[in-house]
Amino acid sequence: MKRIYLSLLLALTIFVSSAYASPDPNKEIQESFKKEFPNTKALAWIEVGDFMRATFLLDGQRTEAYFSEDGILQGSVRYLFFSQLPLAVMKAVEKRYVDADPLDVYEITNDEGTSYRITLESQEKKYKIKVDANGNITQSDRLKK
Repeated sequence: MKRIYLSLLLALTIFVSSAYASPDPNKEIQESFKKEFPNTKALAWIEVGDFMRATFLLDGQRTEAYFSEDGILQGSVRYLFFSQLPLAVMKAVEKRYVDADPLDVYEITNDEGTSYRITLESQEKKYKIKVDANGNITQSDRLKK
């Protein structure tokens, strides 16, 4: 009985691990990742539409990088604390959203430059904003709370 139980458990483990296995990126993507982020290792690879997304730690912070099929880095996203934002961005957000607390902060880097997506919440309202590196709020959406 124990052997049957162990065999079923092993078969289930193999099935589940193969069903959720990360796809391996092609050689161009792997080489590009090593070139762009030489001192780190991808923790996971996931196909997202036409891109391969690498999730990894960069200086202790969760980071995602998106690569095209031919290995070209399309952009990256870093998860930050509000206090890690550039001073111009912090000041602009604090001036316009006085009573709101930051929930999520993302730094987005791509061909358009660097911008920040920030989710804020006050007692009455919730916002998702986009701020450029100079502190200009380029988009503000009110979310349902």
